[in-house]
Amino acid sequence: MVWTPRTLADALNNIADLDIEYNKSSLIIKMNDYGDLPLTVLFTSQQIIIETYICPANTIRDTAEFNVFLLRNQKVLPLSSVGITRVK
Repeated sequence: MVWTPRTLADALNNIADLDIEYNKSSLIIKMNDYGDLPLTVLFTSQQIIIETYICPANTIRDTAEFNVFLLRNQKVLPLSSVGITRVK
């Protein structure tokens, strides 16, 4: 099956507590059970990219340990990336 924003939105509509907006190339999913956590799902011809927040940077007690954790787990999830962004 080839996933498109429409087919994925239709499949996810069976899951309660999600608000889904979609257009030709993306979805914006709000996970109501997780503090309205937003997921942005982008579709390209070759892949699906999902972007979301992990946590506020100021809640990480040991940033060095957290960075090592992310670097070690990069091998498990090789197509993942992590960054810091300012949220309004």
